[in-house]
Amino acid sequence: MFRRGVPALFLLALTAACRLAQAQLQAVEDPARIAAAAEHFVLRELPATSRASARVRAAALDARLRLARCNGPLEAAWSPGAVPSARTTVRVSCTGSAAWRINVPVTLRSRVEALVLVAPAARGASLGDGDVAVKTVLVDGLAHLYIRSLDEVAGRHLARAAPAAVPLQATWFAADNIIRRGQAVTLVAAVDGVRIRAAGRALSDGAAHERVRVQNLSSLKVVEGIVENDTEVRVTPR
Repeated sequence: MFRRGVPALFLLALTAACRLAQAQLQAVEDPARIAAAAEHFVLRELPATSRASARVRAAALDARLRLARCNGPLEAAWSPGAVPSARTTVRVSCTGSAAWRINVPVTLRSRVEALVLVAPAARGASLGDGDVAVKTVLVDGLAHLYIRSLDEVAGRHLARAAPAAVPLQATWFAADNIIRRGQAVTLVAAVDGVRIRAAGRALSDGAAHERVRVQNLSSLKVVEGIVENDTEVRVTPR
């Protein structure tokens, strides 16, 4: 049998415990607020032309994480060495009365109309209208990493084999060689503001602005130069 007044004391104790639990809960930072700070930071850092297509999502934080509630706005910055990429890391911190910081993994994807191959293509292939189709896809990273028009790969070829139906990436392409080994070329040098020309022969293949080995046919000296166009190589006199 309960003594008189015990139920009232029990209710008071229960109320106090509930209030304490609520206070403890309120003192812990909401993980959703941390995730939102990381996501908003990444979106702000993206070029304006990329924001509309970007999909940014912070990874779920450890459920056991119990950071003190920040009494001010959360601050976010790139973690050391991090850049906007498909998988990156943002440092979220509180500089208020409860100072802490945490690295938040973030994934970045983009919805883009990209070109895909209608059939697999081999390394070295140059692409034409019949080789590609346009497909709206969700891709890893930023939209500018993917090819959206054949104009973007004019004068370029596949530097690796590529499968069908997969969005073409800019890094899969290399510039076409416009000078071939054994080709007759003109060596061009600037001396005191005067351009001097000499006959030469390419000793290696080269794309525009690449370095190639060439031989001066007059002196028979072998030097390196920069491919200016499909007939000229710029050399530096010694």
